[in-house]
Amino acid sequence: MGLKALWDVDLWNDRLVAYLPDLSAQEQEKVKEKIKNAPAGKFTVYTLENHQDTLLDLGFQHEADLPGFFEGKTAKIFSLFLKEERNKSASATKNKDVLNIVKNDKAVPSQSWKGILFSHLEESDLDQLTSLYKRVFDVYPTNIFDQNYIKASMNNNYTFVTAKDQGKVIGAASAMKTGYQSAEITDCAVDPDYRGRNILHGLILELETRLVKERIFNAFSITRAVSVGMNMTVKRLDYTYKGTLVNNCKISSGYEDMNIWVKKLKN
Repeated sequence: MGLKALWDVDLWNDRLVAYLPDLSAQEQEKVKEKIKNAPAGKFTVYTLENHQDTLLDLGFQHEADLPGFFEGKTAKIFSLFLKEERNKSASATKNKDVLNIVKNDKAVPSQSWKGILFSHLEESDLDQLTSLYKRVFDVYPTNIFDQNYIKASMNNNYTFVTAKDQGKVIGAASAMKTGYQSAEITDCAVDPDYRGRNILHGLILELETRLVKERIFNAFSITRAVSVGMNMTVKRLDYTYKGTLVNNCKISSGYEDMNIWVKKLKN
């Protein structure tokens, strides 16, 4: 039995995302139908390498790789821009500058975590968590400002962890399990008053430990391409850059390019 196919219609970010490891003849016809109907500005397909020619022939372009995504196998990420303006990066030059800064970084981060407790999110902390997210983000690709959304996510395929200082939630992150024995490190935020102490570093390590216990050994992060801090954090944690997704989702002022970083947690 092959790997399952998944489709995600993301109205907020005006995109259609399909996870099609086997890309059967039936799925190919569905892809063609979606292209014809143009239901979104961007259409992204995750598939295995042996299907890449099929997507290239349909006009898709290769944006990134995700080693380990499909139960240890590499996902090739292809996108078709159904709205021409969606294929024009507004930050291409800055993206390159950020990557150069990050790749040339040789610093070893200090761990200024004295008094900070990293732990699993408790429902009693949902109010503090959503307040933190509202303070850090003006706009976000998912509804992390809603306690009910986070509670539902916790009961589904997300693991949330928090960083606390004397009971106050000052940082948070989550791992979204893909269903393919891999997970995305996401929803990362740190109270501005605590920046510079590598709190996010500790949060991601806590998530990685929990993922390994669940026998999920492939992790990845999709980071804002213009953010030195977030890209630097995952690079220092031994994640490897694997490509950039152009105008992928809404964060802050509009659509932003996102970098793919990957890490094998255990051989």
